[in-house]
Amino acid sequence: MKLKLVYRLKLSNSVLSAMFRALLPEMKSLPETCRGEVGTVQDSLILDVECSSLSKVRALNNNLIGLVLLLLRIVGELENGRSPTREEPAT
Repeated sequence: MKLKLVYRLKLSNSVLSAMFRALLPEMKSLPETCRGEVGTVQDSLILDVECSSLSKVRALNNNLIGLVLLLLRIVGELENGRSPTREEPAT
């Protein structure tokens, strides 16, 4: 049995390119029983992952969601001119 996940994220061109490059190594280091691809179609990033077990699909789902959110947060911080590692002062 194969289980498949497909993510499609609509992004600006500059963010799309950065996300694509950042996710390539992740797609190349999937577990043995999984395969994955990252690609772009017009203004969208496509992540396609397929595994033979539910537990691996769930783990990859959680990992990819966390990684994509982290990358989007970093891009957002950089676009706003703030360092992603600098703590904001408490008010």
